[in-house]
Amino acid sequence: MTRIGILLGSTRPNRNGEQVAKWVYDIASRRNDAEFDLVDLRDYPLPHLD
Repeated sequence: MTRIGILLGSTRPNRNGEQVAKWVYDIASRRNDAEFDLVDLRDYPLPHLD
């Protein structure tokens, strides 16, 4: 099965992209031909600039 990541790329405080990413994930999850994962960059220890 195909796996598709929906990337939430903002790590800033007060970000607005989280609501959009969850909305996209909810719509995409209705499909039966692929699996979808919500990937939040806040969950990974990357060297970010805030």
